[in-house]
Amino acid sequence: MSRLIRWFPLLLGAALFALLWHALTPVGDARNDAGLGRPLPTLPLTTLEGRSLTTEALLGHPFLLNVWASWCANCRAEHPLLLELGETVPVVGLNYRDKPAAAQAWLTSAGNPYRVVLDDGDGRLSLALGVVGTPETWLVGADGRLLARHTGILTKALWQTRFAPLLEAP
Repeated sequence: MSRLIRWFPLLLGAALFALLWHALTPVGDARNDAGLGRPLPTLPLTTLEGRSLTTEALLGHPFLLNVWASWCANCRAEHPLLLELGETVPVVGLNYRDKPAAAQAWLTSAGNPYRVVLDDGDGRLSLALGVVGTPETWLVGADGRLLARHTGILTKALWQTRFAPLLEAP
């Protein structure tokens, strides 16, 4: 019996950890479904080059909105796919809490898949979108509605199963 008492705190701690882990882990794809169906936030936008832009200027055709940063290793891992996708679908970059010079240097060396890159140095647009971290990719409909979301590295399989069918839908 004294042996069981000695292990009781460890077992209780492990049980509490498992309970918390289960409670805090999203069920299914809940994190990627958050925010879908709502419109793209309307905030004053600035490009990486310092030009002003409105949300309305982005609308009229579906596009990918990719949240990235030059300091993000996972963003670098998904970059080749974005270069490939940029040939068939417009990709808009949202440079998250980055220095414009560092972002420009990265795009010059790695290639630029983006039609336009928005500067979100203060994180206001990312906050309005509900961005969890980088990279994060959204499919935005021609009317500005958020159709699909993926938090993490976008892969070809995810593109083909989650995003591409929405572009082909009437």
